[in-house]
Amino acid sequence: MLETKIPKSIRQIIDVYIKTNFRPYTYKKLADRLNLDPNTVVQRINRNPDYFEIVGDKPKIIKLRKDLEENYFYRDKNTCQICQKKKEPNKLLIRLKDPYLKDDHNWDNVITCCQDCKDINIIKKLSYKKKIEKIGTGNYIWEYKEIEIREIYKEKNPYMELYFPDFKESESEYVHYYEFNELNGQGWYHIIDDNNEICKYLSDILNYFGSQGWELMTIKQDPPEISDMGWGMDHYIFKRKKELGEI
Repeated sequence: MLETKIPKSIRQIIDVYIKTNFRPYTYKKLADRLNLDPNTVVQRINRNPDYFEIVGDKPKIIKLRKDLEENYFYRDKNTCQICQKKKEPNKLLIRLKDPYLKDDHNWDNVITCCQDCKDINIIKKLSYKKKIEKIGTGNYIWEYKEIEIREIYKEKNPYMELYFPDFKESESEYVHYYEFNELNGQGWYHIIDDNNEICKYLSDILNYFGSQGWELMTIKQDPPEISDMGWGMDHYIFKRKKELGEI
């Protein structure tokens, strides 16, 4: 990892937040995670308050600050999440992966990005408007595309209601949708519809490629040695006609 200005003692605390999806902690629970005395954790945070947000009184709740770029750079190991290149922190910035999300500043939606990739569109949109077929010359070749699809299923944070009595039940719903990887080094995408809502079904991804003229040929699985370890994914193979001379 490239150099970071975050002190080692604070990096150890941030590591806990990264491993537990940035859920809030009390001093005691944070100390238990670090196997440290609570007073040691209190002193570390008091000496470096810029990295944390402290709310409540008894018990005090410590959250990692969402508005501090350095926290995201450290989480992403100073790597642009679009081109996957490591950069010096002064050459990085943060951006929203999906500006259409209602909760657009959640940790999953803020990514580290380099200057070269800051304007690259990483959002895929599914329109249900009928596609107008282009009448071609009849001279074409077949092109092929392979993608991976995975299911995203996130449970509510079990600690929110414990720490925040006013937590609304409507905010505790599970998050469930599908996303895909085109295996082009650009990472994972989800689909949004015309209302800028995340499409929640596998068929939405298939419809997205269908609207671009792709025809699903077959679905293949990873080898057993990968699938048995829990890493396997289904690979979807598409084909479509491409006119000769088409860019």
